[in-house]
Amino acid sequence: MAHKSHIADLFVELDGRMSFESFMREALYHPRFGYYSSNIVTVGRRGDFSTSATISETLGKAVGKWALQERKETLGTSFGNRWHVIEIGAGDGSLARDFLANLPLVHRIPLTYHIVDVSEPLLRTQRETLPKLQVRWHDSVKDALASCDGRALIFSNELVDAFPATAVRWNASSNAWDELILSDRGNEGLLETYEPLANEKTAPGSSIFDSWDSEDVPLKDGQRCEIHWSYRSWQSEWLPHFKTGSLLTIDYGAPFPQVYHKRPAGTVRGYFQRIRLEGAEVYDRFGHQDLTADVNFTDLERWGTAMGLENVALSSQGKFLQEMLPSIGSPKLQQKDPALEFLLSPYGAGKAFQVLHQRQRG
Repeated sequence: MAHKSHIADLFVELDGRMSFESFMREALYHPRFGYYSSNIVTVGRRGDFSTSATISETLGKAVGKWALQERKETLGTSFGNRWHVIEIGAGDGSLARDFLANLPLVHRIPLTYHIVDVSEPLLRTQRETLPKLQVRWHDSVKDALASCDGRALIFSNELVDAFPATAVRWNASSNAWDELILSDRGNEGLLETYEPLANEKTAPGSSIFDSWDSEDVPLKDGQRCEIHWSYRSWQSEWLPHFKTGSLLTIDYGAPFPQVYHKRPAGTVRGYFQRIRLEGAEVYDRFGHQDLTADVNFTDLERWGTAMGLENVALSSQGKFLQEMLPSIGSPKLQQKDPALEFLLSPYGAGKAFQVLHQRQRG
């Protein structure tokens, strides 16, 4: 198959070795063979996975309530009464649809809803289902910010986990982190090995030194972790153009070290036809299954602070939904929308997902 020959050729170009981060990037975003760029059909019931936004309109309503509060707090009404929101990675458009549908008309009329996405299959779905007169699409956050003079409310749902992650393992004997490297063994599959991190990944300012202090957080030998370093690099490209507003990041994960509690093998997994895959299976079906890892929110908080953002709050998704929509816990509402129990549950998405609120004050 073409995708198999591509990955084999890629290993040849790299002398038979590549980092896990490089593998994940190619598997998800290669222009021709990548899962998100070419092969994903949709998300939700007909896709390989669902999100909180695809199973209930509640998340869209809650984000809308948050946006109204933050509009008043950070944007005001002096900017010609128009205001802008930017959703990054809009999936099948469910969050945008519910956000707009539940927004009071007086606030919806002066709103421009911007979407930044790079997945052509998902972009086609969004354009078919969302109101073209109110939604504008962009290739980059920088471009979206330019269209609203850097003043906007920005949010994402399950975005960070889709960025290629650097996989590392704690080496107690050397008191340092080693990076996961893959080698191609042909028909025998891929071999995992570890080697010391490159110098540029251990320099001051990297997440390893900024977020993970091994003296404060005892780590067992062999503990595997993931760093969404590519997200940090991507965010640093557009944050200088973000003048005023708020940022809401929703994803599965936790602060460090809780994110790896009872997870000595780390959090990398795949999803294919709604089946969760772990271990060696994450290397199968190159470009035809999702690859993901939990988000270390300690990284996101510290990276944001270093780049000038104010950390306002980090809470569970369940707490965020209840704060934005106080009546959500009523039995009558939960009977009407059975998904609410899962979204709020401390044993389900209510705790597994975190909501990070940050601000940029001009």
